[in-house]
Amino acid sequence: MRGALKVTYTDGSHEYFEVDPVGDAPDFAGNLREFLESPDVVLVLDNEILVIPSSSVRHLTLTRADAELDVAELEAIPGVITGVKRIVG
Repeated sequence: MRGALKVTYTDGSHEYFEVDPVGDAPDFAGNLREFLESPDVVLVLDNEILVIPSSSVRHLTLTRADAELDVAELEAIPGVITGVKRIVG
């Protein structure tokens, strides 16, 4: 399941990365839980390892390609709300 990760920094700038949040183990909920518990965002690129301190991040957006996920597993993660629709207001 490929997707895009948008990192928005506290200064308002942002970067995009192509990511595969599931990889070979399709435990997306478990991977997300571990990711949320980490104090930093660590991205392994082709020729570098990028460590982004969470104190520098305003928010993260993970856009996933079409893939069915077990919503019940995601609902079990503290702080995760499923069934959300973005509205303009």
